[in-house]
Formats: sequence, C-alpha cells, structure tokens
Amino acid sequence: MLDIGIGFSLEDNSFLAAEEAIKQAKNQLNNSEKIDLCLVFNSYDFSAAGAIRGFNALLRDVPIIGASGPAIISDKGIFKHGIAVMLLGFPDGAYCRVAATRDISEKNPFNCGKELAEKLLLGFKNIPRNLGLLFFDQQIEGGPNFIAGLQDNLGRGFPCIGTSLSNQYDPSHSCLYLNNEAINNSCAGILWGGKTTFGVGIKHGWKPLGKPHTVSSAVGNIINAIDGKPAIEIYENYLGYDAAKLTKDLRKLSISYPIGVFIPGEKEYLLRSVVSIEQRGALVCQGSILEGSTIRLMISTPETCLAATTQAIAEAKKNLSGSLFKQGIVRNSRFAIVFSSISRYNLLRRDIKKELNLIKAGLKDTRFLGIYTSGELAPITAGSYRGQIYFHNQDFSVLIIEG
Repeated sequence: MLDIGIGFSLEDNSFLAAEEAIKQAKNQLNNSEKIDLCLVFNSYDFSAAGAIRGFNALLRDVPIIGASGPAIISDKGIFKHGIAVMLLGFPDGAYCRVAATRDISEKNPFNCGKELAEKLLLGFKNIPRNLGLLFFDQQIEGGPNFIAGLQDNLGRGFPCIGTSLSNQYDPSHSCLYLNNEAINNSCAGILWGGKTTFGVGIKHGWKPLGKPHTVSSAVGNIINAIDGKPAIEIYENYLGYDAAKLTKDLRKLSISYPIGVFIPGEKEYLLRSVVSIEQRGALVCQGSILEGSTIRLMISTPETCLAATTQAIAEAKKNLSGSLFKQGIVRNSRFAIVFSSISRYNLLRRDIKKELNLIKAGLKDTRFLGIYTSGELAPITAGSYRGQIYFHNQDFSVLIIEG
C-alpha cells in the first residue's frame, strides 16, 4: 500500500515551518525510514531558501518536487500563508522520477518538452509509464508545442496533467522545488509508473452567454479581431462598457466573463482569461487561441462554480472504476492532488469554504493536498481522454492516485 503522511505549518520562519510540516508528515507514516517522494506546496510569501534548508536537514536524499502559489488547500482549511508537505512511501512495483527543464522562456518549447521527457525516462526502462504531472512557474506561449515535444518521447497519447503557478503581478515570488533547489523559469515534472493507477477530473462551471463569434485575427495569446471588428467590442457590446471602464475593471470582469473557446467533439468550452487590453482593442489572453476559433463570452455564478467542483471529483473517482482497489482484488490506498484556479477563489470569496467542504466530502476516504493556480493542464473531458492536452483557465481539477 501507499504510505501517506501530510504535514502543515503556519510558522513565519520558513526553516521552522518546513521542519514542523515534515515532522507532522513523518509521524503519520507507517515507515518513516522509507520515503520515496516529498510533494511540497507553499504560499508566495515563504522563503524558498529557508524551506530547502529544512528539507535537506530532515529528508536528505528524498526526491522533492513542488511549487509556490497564492494559497494552499488542505483538510485544515485554505491558507494564503503556510507550507504543506505530503510524504509518500511506495509499495513494491510502484515508481516515480522527478526532473526539470530550465530557461523555458528562452528555448524552443518543443525541444523543452523533449528534454524534460528524456530526463524523466532515465531509470524507467521496462517499467510501465502511467502519468506525467507537470508544474510550470510561468505561462509559456508555446504550451501546446511543449506538450507535443513531451509526448514525442513519452508517447503521442501519453496522459499529462499539471498546473501553472505564475504570479503575473510579481513573477519574482513564483518558484518551483526540485530536490535541494528552488528553480525559476522552469517546468518540473513527475513521471509515475509501475503498479499505480489514476483518475482525473476537471470542470469549470462557466456557461455560454449570447451567440457564437469567430476569432478573425489572432497571434499566440493575443486576439486582434472578432467577427472582423476590434476584439474589445465583444465586451463593449455585451456589457455596455467603454474601453476606459473595461480597462479599469478588467481583472474583475475577466473572472466573471472569460472567453470560452469551442473545441469540436467536446461538451465544455475551453476558458481563456483576459489579462490586458492593447491598443486598437486587442485582448491579451492567458493562453493561446487559434485564429478561426469559434468563441463565446462565458458567465458563472457561485452555484455553478461549486457544482463543477463536485462534478470534477465525481469524474476522477469514476475514472478509477476499473482499478484493482475498487474490484477488491488487492488492498490499496490512495491520495489526491487538487488544483483550483485563483479566479475561482476570487469569484467565490466568502463561499470559498463551501468549495473546501465539497472537496472534503467528495474525498472523504482520500488524503489530499492542493494549491490555487493561475492555469491548469489537462484534457477537457478526462473521462473520454483522447491524448489531447490543453492549457486551461479558471478550472477545478483533481488527480487521484492509488497503489
């Protein structure tokens, strides 16, 4: 069985916080002498250097991976200050490897993906590969090409999920953990394999508003024109705001009214948050949009947002339906990693505890740890996974692993 321990600390001193969280997690393990992986999440205000000193003092040669983010999700609550660790001991026949590719903004995205895959595959000869879990500390324009490079080595249909944890307002606060280092401008990944199974669920809860429109001019993540007119007019026409008010209230409006991209064959729209407005009314999005895409303005309420949380957890559990654990053939244990967009946090506000209660209820028999994000990486419909991975905005996603 998987051996799972989770620790959490609110200490201000990052060394003492890491030490406290690790000791709590170790006390929950059946065998604290056999730790195969440490997963760490902490808030942006923590000193990564201090935390690493704590990890090195207590974990020595244990592989470590993780990231900083705007808030931590745990069964104890949601915290904008804190550090959480999950320590895992694997059963016989279960494996993982951690690695990173660096300087991703300066390299060809496809080559970056291939490089990470090559590093992750070291030591995985003749071992079945099940899943890739990726952490980015910033948005990259060539996200789809990065995944293509990764899958070029791992397999064209190889499943990957993950998250971007960039702090767009202060990038210096974003960082990733890899073993005994804090790294930036990077993607760190875990390759899971052997006798483990997984289930993924992802939903957002935003609904289409008004009629479909066509992106008539776009480059990367910038929409220049919609239906042959300046892109900003989609917001001016629906909301009755002029350009000055849209610019002033953009952060709030983009949370409530993101752009939904229609993907043929999918029931849900792919969301794109608008992060800025350029001259001549171009919309800068958090993620790429192809020219010619069919889009609609989207809208959400706290109720539909919370319903999506429940649906995503149910989807992840359903995707485990064929596992040996559910069939009762072997005695397994499981844990979950939860990613929720910071846009959802800002939309729900006082109702954010309701989302936590839904997570705890849906995962009542499963240890979990999570973090709020600036973007997610997953298929659109996890239940009918077809190998196509997308970068998402404003979603809730959950990964359940058992072994």
